Amino acid sequence: MVPDHARKLMEKHLKKPFFSAGCEDDCLPSVKWVVQLAKAAVLRHGVRGLVIDPYNELDHQRPPSMTETEYVSQMLTKIKRFARHHSCHVWFVAHPRQLHQWNGGPPSLYDISGSAHFINKCDNGIVIHRNRDPKTIPLDQVQVCVRKVRNKVVGTIGDAFLSYNRITGEFMDIDQTAKR
Repeated sequence: MVPDHARKLMEKHLKKPFFSAGCEDDCLPSVKWVVQLAKAAVLRHGVRGLVIDPYNELDHQRPPSMTETEYVSQMLTKIKRFARHHSCHVWFVAHPRQLHQWNGGPPSLYDISGSAHFINKCDNGIVIHRNRDPKTIPLDQVQVCVRKVRNKVVGTIGDAFLSYNRITGEFMDIDQTAKR
């Protein structure tokens, strides 16, 4: 990847690691490592948004005596505490578990692999659903499903439909594409 290549060139030129928090290319980053880097980015550069994408590629060092549900609850509490303390928004990109009875529609927030705490503890829950069945709706249609809004002044629960242009990479509101 170009960003990885640029990082490696900068490391060679500066004779220093780009990241000094201790996660090498051959290991998965832990939640603790991500939070340490995020704190540094907030304090040094004024960063106000953190995207953790994807959640399932983090190294989850869960103690054997702790259930996955307990682990997810504690991890989300730590992330929320970080976000509040540093006035930083945090977005998790989490994929659904394997849906054995899937009907083709968007998954719910309870379908996130790992725990129902993802919906219980989030302030806003959004599902992005891409159509995969050409018999139902156009394949370029993307459904944005707002499924949880803790603070009503931030928004409302509902759906929006976007059209994805594979050539330009643009998403457009379906109503706007109909006007063109």
